[in-house]
Amino acid sequence: MNYEKIKSILLTLLVAMSIFLTWNLWTYQPEYDVIESTEAFDVSIGDERRELELIQPYKVFYYHDDQISGSPNENEIDKVLEHMSSWRLTGAKDVSNQYSQSEIENLVHSPGKIELVFPDNLPLSVYKQVIKFDEDNLPKTSFNRIVFDINTKKRDSGSVYFVLYGEEDRKYVVESKVDIEKMESLQEMFVQRALYNENFKKYYTFKVNARKTLLLPMKEDEYYSYKYSTEMLDAEDFMKALFKDPINVSRNTTDSEEIYRDSSSLMKVNTNYNSLSFVNPGIDPDPGISAEVLVHNSIEFLNEHGGWTDKFKLFSISPEESKIEYRLFLLNFPVFSDVAGTTEISQVWGRDVIHKYNRPYFQLGDDYSMFSKPDQIRLPSGYTVQQALERNNSINLDYVEDIAIGYKLTRDMNFPDMLLYDLKPSWYYKYSGNWLLLPLEELEGV
Repeated sequence: MNYEKIKSILLTLLVAMSIFLTWNLWTYQPEYDVIESTEAFDVSIGDERRELELIQPYKVFYYHDDQISGSPNENEIDKVLEHMSSWRLTGAKDVSNQYSQSEIENLVHSPGKIELVFPDNLPLSVYKQVIKFDEDNLPKTSFNRIVFDINTKKRDSGSVYFVLYGEEDRKYVVESKVDIEKMESLQEMFVQRALYNENFKKYYTFKVNARKTLLLPMKEDEYYSYKYSTEMLDAEDFMKALFKDPINVSRNTTDSEEIYRDSSSLMKVNTNYNSLSFVNPGIDPDPGISAEVLVHNSIEFLNEHGGWTDKFKLFSISPEESKIEYRLFLLNFPVFSDVAGTTEISQVWGRDVIHKYNRPYFQLGDDYSMFSKPDQIRLPSGYTVQQALERNNSINLDYVEDIAIGYKLTRDMNFPDMLLYDLKPSWYYKYSGNWLLLPLEELEGV
């Protein structure tokens, strides 16, 4: 065989090999793990919850002759709600036109009143799931306060008011009646506790802007920091619950994420921040959705897969964004984090179909602070908080909607092999719809 023939053979082999490698490159697909199944899935990750457990006030106040007593304590709030659960309210009517803004202020903040404060505005129709009304068709209004008038002398019935308070462009007052004996029973149970029980502190009024007065504690107080372990949830349980056809879901993993997808939906589990997000990209948010439908759909959606894994409460509703949020609570206080999706369950809805779903990918486990003396943090009084807000040139008090104590959740990196979270109490304020931390170091010089 001569030299030219050998060259031709080698050249032919190289061309053939090049064609083979090019074909492999064009037709290559990464290998995904396919979740195999031949049955329908009935997944229950955590618990189911009722409206009564989720739609709750987070502060209660009593206005005495010359003092205001208040508490965020869940047990004290539950005592009031327990009384209400046996009531049947009658004659609910919209009396908004009978009240000016200043008269609403007086209705809420005057002696002889008990006030329940909710973290956001609620449609009155939603509360039919919590308390009994005689009327089938309630006024189409919203509220963020329930006010009990316990001045019952010379009256045939007690008055309960559902008030939308502090809004710039809206004011609603719905008045309803209850048997006088029911209101007197609430008064007997509640007033002495509010005046003398250690769960209640003395509060004062802070006129934050022309339309709203907030209540703040008069004295500084001690609060504990906590350290909790976490229990990770099972991503495949969520995959089976959220995807229509789990058989055809593919899975891919990176250093920081687990990614599940089918032809229409995508679920990501962030293993660095322990959060989960699910999205239907082909579903558009429904800007016409009502707050009532948001509440109903969101609770039903989570109950279907037992999505309640810790103590969450309804915290924010935004029909304009088709969005609703349930926030984690610990020891009566809301929990916040710098990382979205670690302390709240949020949903964005299309027309009766979920568009986005974000949530923590863990639940709180053991309290590790019980093994050592927990840190005590002295939070300053409401006066100090008020002065800090008033002196901050970057804060416009017209946009301050609420002020509350909450816990900040952060990962404890001193134990990299364990998922431990620190929960530190601090002051927060709601500014243009967002809850922001008021750093303690800013308060020290006030």
